[in-house]
Formats: sequence, C-alpha cells, structure tokens
Amino acid sequence: MADPALGILAGIASIAACVFAIRKTTGWLFPIKIESSIFIQRRNHGPDEIRATIINRSRESLYMVKCCGRSAQSIKNIIRRHLSNPFLKPNLYPCIWFGPQIYDLMGTDPIKIEPDQPIKLSHKLNFSLPIFAFTTPQFQIEVVISNGRTFRSSRLSIPNHWHISSQIKYSGEN
Repeated sequence: MADPALGILAGIASIAACVFAIRKTTGWLFPIKIESSIFIQRRNHGPDEIRATIINRSRESLYMVKCCGRSAQSIKNIIRRHLSNPFLKPNLYPCIWFGPQIYDLMGTDPIKIEPDQPIKLSHKLNFSLPIFAFTTPQFQIEVVISNGRTFRSSRLSIPNHWHISSQIKYSGEN
C-alpha cells in the first residue's frame, strides 16, 4: 500500500520541482518585460511622447541603469543591408540596425525595480528643428540593467509626422 502512495507523492514533487525550475530559468533568461507605446497629442495641445512600461519578471530586485528609445530600421531593410554587405564587421551591425536618434527616458540615477513592479517612463518629443525628427520608419525601447545585460522591446512604427521628410515639408511651408 505504501509503494503507490510514494510513487504518487514522488510524481507530484517532481512536477512541482519542474515548474519552479522552469519559472526560475525564464526569470533568469528574460527578467525584464518591456511594453513600448506612443502618445499623440492633438495639434497645439502639447508634444507627442514615447512611452515605456518596464516590468521586472524575476523574483529578485533589479537596477535599471539606462532606458532609451532608439530609432530602428525595419526588419526588411536590415535583411536587405546584410545581404548587400555579407562580410561586414560585427561591430558595425548597430549601424545597420538602428538610426542615429536616441531619446533618453530616464535620468542618470539607477532605478530599482522590485519583482512584478511596473515602471512607467516617457520622453516628450520636440521637433522644433527637423534634425530632431526620426530618420527611420520604426523605434524600439532599449533597457540596460546593472549587470550589463541589454533588453529591447518589439519595434513600433512611427507616425508619418514624426519622420524627417514630413518635418522638412512642414518647415518649408512656414
């Protein structure tokens, strides 16, 4: 009678151990979840914004050292450029993947993120000069934590009026 009960208890214990091991591994591999978004104001009601919500999915506190919005190329453009330059040095890959614009979403002080705590950050865009506009069709949020690991959000398309071509057109009309 004791043998089947021990087998059932051993099975339950091994399933529980597997669940906790998978949870610990995913928390170690993907400790940060980034949800990026944009906020568009109506005309003359204020500047548009890039927004990010960063969530700590691990079971321990993390320190966010850097959070910025980067202009990014589309996947189609990245593949086309890599195929046209197959022997490009790996240290030049960021030149293909990203544009020159970087928008800082936090200050210089690190931010402590507790487990399951969402942190909301934003950056107000100022297109007073066309050079501040995006030169790429998309952007993504990049987060660096204190141990040096970098995490990026999924890419979001930018509105047409954020692109440099429309900014030059608008400044030419004035």
